[in-house]
This record gives sequence, C-alpha cells and structure tokens, in this order.
Amino acid sequence: MQTADDKKIPITVELEDMFSYSPAGLIVAIIILILIAALVIILAIKKHRKPENKVIEVKQVEGNRLESYKAKYIAVLDAILEKYSRGEITERAAYQELSKAIRHFVHAVTGIKVQNYTLSEIGKINLPNLYYLIAECYVPEFDENGTGDVSSTVYKARKVIEEWN
Repeated sequence: MQTADDKKIPITVELEDMFSYSPAGLIVAIIILILIAALVIILAIKKHRKPENKVIEVKQVEGNRLESYKAKYIAVLDAILEKYSRGEITERAAYQELSKAIRHFVHAVTGIKVQNYTLSEIGKINLPNLYYLIAECYVPEFDENGTGDVSSTVYKARKVIEEWN
C-alpha cells in the first residue's frame, strides 16, 4: 500500500531573468517621467519670465467732452471735501472716495481701467501726476488712523484734472 508520502509530485519553480520581460512598462514609465519634468520646467520658465510690456491704447477725448469730464470730477472732489469738512465721512473714507474719483476720471478720459490697477501698475503707464497723487492717497486710504491732509490732496487732485490735456 502506498502512503501519501510516496505520491508526492515534485514542484519546481524556475525564476525568470529580470530582463526577459518586455521593456514596454519601463519605457512608458520613463516617458511619463520625462513629460512631467518638461512640464515642471516649462511652468517654472513661464513663472519667472518678465511680463511683456503691453501697449495700452489711450483714447482721445475731444475738447468739449474733456471739459465736461473735468467739470464733473471737480464737482465730485468738491463734494468729497464738503462731506469730510462736515464730518459726514472719516479721513480714510475721504481718501478712498478721492482715489476712486481720480481713477474714474482717468478711465473716462483715457479708456485705461486704472480703477483696477495697483500703484506699481499705475507707475508703468507713464502718467506721473496720477502716480504721485494715488501714492499720496495710499497710506491714508488703508490706515485706520488719520495720517493725511484731505484738503491738500483734493487741491492736488483738482490740479491734475484741470491740467489734463
């Protein structure tokens, strides 16, 4: 009689050589890594590239319309100063309204949307009087404590508007 030990079937395992499999998986993995590296390099270059100087088209406003805009925005400045003098608005609010008014005037007469620009962007559009005026408004506009002279800044804003051509 045969026992279970006598009926053992030998099992052998042969290990395959590492390079006997298809290299397709390895090639695909290398290609994916190369593409990821290229994408990272392209994004890094785009991030650090200096922005191109865009040419901003400035519309020309005819004489009568320009005078109309000047009168309108000078009246806005006078209203801001009046509200501030009566104590209806704080110094900070006066500077915020003043900055908004001068930015809207420039947009009306040039077509440049300076109401969306930061101070450094305004500095790049070659309107130095506007830059200095907005720079003067910046600190009091964002400061909780009074640090400006509203009437002096309104006077300067009036001069910018009056001398605009």
